[in-house]
Amino acid sequence: MSLGLRMDYKALFVYWQYLDVESLKHNLLPAVWYDHAQPPFFNLLLGVIVKISGTAAPVVFEVFFKLITLVNCCLLLTILKKVSTNKYIPVVITLAYMLSPGVLIFETELFYTTFISLLMLISTYFLFAFDMKRTMKNSLGIFIPLALLCLTRSMYHLLWLVPVSVITIFYYKNKTGFRQVVTGASIGVLLVTGWYIKNQIIFHSFGSSTWVGMNLARNVFHDNEIADSTQIMSIEPFSKISLYKNFIPEDYDAKFRGLNDRDLLQEFKNDSFVNENHVEYIEISKKYLDASKSYIKSHPTAYVQNVFQSGIIFFTSAAVYPFALGPSKKILYYDILAGFNLTHFAKDKQQRRILLTISAVPKLLLYFFVFGTLVIHVFNNSRRKFFELKLPVIIIACTIGFVFIVSSLLEHFENMRFRYEIEPLFLILLGLVIQQRLDRKKSKPTNGLT
Repeated sequence: MSLGLRMDYKALFVYWQYLDVESLKHNLLPAVWYDHAQPPFFNLLLGVIVKISGTAAPVVFEVFFKLITLVNCCLLLTILKKVSTNKYIPVVITLAYMLSPGVLIFETELFYTTFISLLMLISTYFLFAFDMKRTMKNSLGIFIPLALLCLTRSMYHLLWLVPVSVITIFYYKNKTGFRQVVTGASIGVLLVTGWYIKNQIIFHSFGSSTWVGMNLARNVFHDNEIADSTQIMSIEPFSKISLYKNFIPEDYDAKFRGLNDRDLLQEFKNDSFVNENHVEYIEISKKYLDASKSYIKSHPTAYVQNVFQSGIIFFTSAAVYPFALGPSKKILYYDILAGFNLTHFAKDKQQRRILLTISAVPKLLLYFFVFGTLVIHVFNNSRRKFFELKLPVIIIACTIGFVFIVSSLLEHFENMRFRYEIEPLFLILLGLVIQQRLDRKKSKPTNGLT
């Protein structure tokens, strides 16, 4: 607050991902049940807080998000102490995270960014706890947060949860705790699958969000202006629904009338902001998906260039995120120094692209250092196999790889925020690798990787 960073409560009314505030207050469970655009958990959480706190909601949200940051830092410190015997490494890395521009900014945004980090850290904590005490409680501590991740952000799909569950089950095959792991993983997968089946039955979409076509189109058609109004690509994705009237079958929404008209049939929510949960976006997103697939086939090089650009953006400062631009100016010099965010010096679009790329270099090199060390460790120990690495290392590495690939393929100019969400996981690997290097200098066996 002393830096002028305050939570903008208006986000509750504006952000695409959130239901109409009247629905959150007075029609929460039906509104969440019939939300096809977003996974249910965060809207459910928002609705509960709004209902309980009433007029004090702005203050409650501010305290709630500050508390999430505090818990994240405590969990990060605790986990780092498990992978490093050096008393300084956990403290230094945790302080670097806690005082980073990204944390200062995102703890003041009424969004699920830091909440995603919290779920990741809870699951990771219980991965270590289960290794020490293989109980059902610790198994559920691993998989329930992972299921809630899938029910909070659509990026974390069954395509991620199932492989992570299989890896964990395979790791404990023929070991104590195998039955507990199978049970915990099954519960997590069933929870998510159940929601997907519900969406398939009601909306004919097997997933937690129907926006994938629109998300992909933003990346595919980035910097491509299409003048032909008969093609859906001529309209910017996520525009208001009335602009798409020529692309929607007549009376498309008839079968959904009476289910939840406020959220499924109104063009605007809260009287003035675009309602992206309108049921007709399901059809629009499918058309964007088809158009994107066709364009990728006919212009593969253009799409690869956009993916490459998104891949670079992944490693830039979290403060480059569009909704963080305003707050980042309030900590301008700190963001430049601590976050190496050079885009503050840009005077036009071309300069911004150049400075954006330069700003990504430190984080990119750090990722190469950490993952390069892990790869070298695997190859240098020819008698050991990949699965003889500690399970948390495997899960963290796979999750980071998944987020990088999916966000680069599907998103444009927002995946630096996706990287920030998993930043604590990367910092755990960083602490582990630094400890390994220190052990090597002392000619001691490595402590954290195996």
